[in-house]
Amino acid sequence: MDLALAIFNVGAGLGILAAGAALAYLAWQATPLIRESRALTGDLRRLARTTDTELRPILAHARELTSNVEVLSEDVAVKLDRLTDLMNSLQGSLDTVQITAVPRRSDHPSVESWETREDDSNS
Repeated sequence: MDLALAIFNVGAGLGILAAGAALAYLAWQATPLIRESRALTGDLRRLARTTDTELRPILAHARELTSNVEVLSEDVAVKLDRLTDLMNSLQGSLDTVQITAVPRRSDHPSVESWETREDDSNS
């Protein structure tokens, strides 16, 4: 029984040693990946800061433009309402008023000369 226990202990020790060696090998292989991950994290932080500093003024300008467009569209709506009211009142006036054309007497004399005659003898 001591022999079996000794063989088991040696086998278990070798298994633990192999698992430790495999773990060390995996850690050694993962070192570049960890380094790259840290570098990517730093790059992402820099990108987030840059985006934040550049995006804030753009968003503020977009908000200002949006509010200006909103004010202008309200002004246009008010002016269109006024124009509609004016057109409706003009149409109502045209429907109710009857306009008659009367020839006006001219204050200016005719441009025809009294002395000019048509002469058939020249033909």
